Amino acid sequence: MAKSKLYNVARRYIDVIELMERTSDAQKLADLEEERVIWHNKLLKILKREGISFKDRESVTRLAYHLLRGNE
Repeated sequence: MAKSKLYNVARRYIDVIELMERTSDAQKLADLEEERVIWHNKLLKILKREGISFKDRESVTRLAYHLLRGNE
């Protein structure tokens, strides 16, 4: 159960990041940034609970991409 929740949160986090990369509308980008922060914090919470170490936001993002590649 925890692994599927970790995957689902990582998936949503990466989806938001990818939407941000494709968006040129300033308001939409601001909204997506707020959503990215929410999913980032959810992902941090799960990583900490699971005892998975990370250094910074970039490290968390790399972990999220790694999780997705390993499960697709």
